[in-house]
Amino acid sequence: MGKRGPARQAGRRDASGHHSRKKADITKRLAGNLDLTERDALRVGVEARHRVFGALPEQCRDQRLGSFVGRLSMAGELTDGQYEAAMQYLGVYHAMAAAVDAPRQPGAVNLNATKGAANYEDIERSRRAMAAWRAAQDAVQRRQNELRGQGALIAALRSCVIEDREFPHMVEWLRQALIALAAHFQIGDKRRNAA
Repeated sequence: MGKRGPARQAGRRDASGHHSRKKADITKRLAGNLDLTERDALRVGVEARHRVFGALPEQCRDQRLGSFVGRLSMAGELTDGQYEAAMQYLGVYHAMAAAVDAPRQPGAVNLNATKGAANYEDIERSRRAMAAWRAAQDAVQRRQNELRGQGALIAALRSCVIEDREFPHMVEWLRQALIALAAHFQIGDKRRNAA
């Protein structure tokens, strides 16, 4: 005859055999389950990053490893200021996309997401988002003009930062665009960002 019922869970129990209802015991039991669940959830991503990118196990939990720009930063191709400029540019892009109600980028399916648009429109927030987007684009365009059309800075930002695609031949253009954005967002020392 086989086992009946669910598997017995670990934890402190009362004399009746039920789980203890003391607050300390409940917290410890939930934290123990959370750690186990968290380890299982992270294990798949960590193993994939190790297998695909060849990263060291201690680097696999770093969130920068999940994007092309982050991997460039970890490899020393981009400075921390340039990486931060890329993340701020991505934030400005998402704010602009929300302001103009752009369609979402394809990605993983989220079954818990709410569907539909909001019933209200915050015009002032939309104006700020559009102004920030135009200012960032203007900063990159000024750098493009300084280079006299040599390179595709906006295309490098679109491909490598927004779409997170890996194009090694665009790294120098991306670096030039991020130098301009770091100066625009006033990130760190401008002389260090230019290096």
